[in-house]
Amino acid sequence: MIIYNGENDISDPYRKSVDEAVSCGIRHIGISTYSSGKVKTFLMNKGFSEDVSADAVRELIDNRYIDDMKAAQKVLRTRTDKKQESAAFIYNRLIEAGIAEDVADSICDELPPDKETCLTLYRSLDPIANPEDHREDYLRLASRRGYTYETASSAFNAFLNE
Repeated sequence: MIIYNGENDISDPYRKSVDEAVSCGIRHIGISTYSSGKVKTFLMNKGFSEDVSADAVRELIDNRYIDDMKAAQKVLRTRTDKKQESAAFIYNRLIEAGIAEDVADSICDELPPDKETCLTLYRSLDPIANPEDHREDYLRLASRRGYTYETASSAFNAFLNE
């Protein structure tokens, strides 16, 4: 990023491109919540170079138009109860949503242990008269959500003992 003393020099073609990209990003964001990665991709698809897009995104973050923590929280709100996933799956989901890696790391560090979230998943399912007869179904579901066999089994045993 070019650092200027005083006001921006709009005669500089690169600076002008960054300013145009910032304006385009602001119009795209509007009142919604977008991640830095999604806005950068949007700007690149609009024809801005990777460098210009990256600098524009940094300015949008500095001016609080983009907040990856807020965007990550938006993603997490959709992954509760019956849609619960392991921390590894959530991390990948955040990265795919364009959340910066350091923010995804921070979010995942604060998640409850996988055994707890897997147990939450089991509790959210419709009650079955004899869940022990459907052990493999529970474990298969947990596996599809990114839980290891050991975690899923341990959570299932805790579920049966409730």
